[in-house]
Amino acid sequence: IQARASEPATDTVRDVLEVRMAPDKTELRTRIAIVAGASVIVLYGLTDWWKDGFTGELRTANEGWFGQNTYAGGADKMGHAYGAYAGTRLLARGFERYGNEKGSALRLAAAASFGTLLLVEVLDGFSKEYRFSKEDVIMNGVGIGLAALLEKSPELDRLLDFRLHYWPSGAARRGNDISPFSDYSGQTYLLIAKAEAVPVLRQYQPLRYLELAMGY
Repeated sequence: IQARASEPATDTVRDVLEVRMAPDKTELRTRIAIVAGASVIVLYGLTDWWKDGFTGELRTANEGWFGQNTYAGGADKMGHAYGAYAGTRLLARGFERYGNEKGSALRLAAAASFGTLLLVEVLDGFSKEYRFSKEDVIMNGVGIGLAALLEKSPELDRLLDFRLHYWPSGAARRGNDISPFSDYSGQTYLLIAKAEAVPVLRQYQPLRYLELAMGY
């Protein structure tokens, strides 16, 4: 009787040990996704952004913000913010699909986005063509912060959108070698407030489709 009674207990202990010793598939998939994503970006940079090679020192530049005489009028800074914002929200959905809890997925997405973009900025600093820009790093943080804020506040997420509208500029349409990422004259960044998120406006069918847009 004692032997028979101990068998289930032994099986239970064995099952617990096997679970603890088995690799965590969620954690493994998450790590693979982070490493793969960062690797793809770096490999792309090696064939495009940093194709001229690197120097032996970290060089920095004070690029300014949105002044008339700054590069692209600061549109590249909006590009950094939007790229970080979109990347964080997409990664949060992906990490949830891999089995992470919603809050953990958002934290992982924010950390992965900021870390990857910081790595790119550091490599820019060592490259022959570009420089490390603290303004770029700050705008990356702004985009990630906005993504985290909207992810954590469904009510605010229903009210606000951060959007990118792109239409190729004249130079791009003339066949110049300009990619959509660097075609700043064709980019418009929009912060949208949606009437459908306001209860008093949502009651009226025509008004619910109105949007208030502020763009750059």
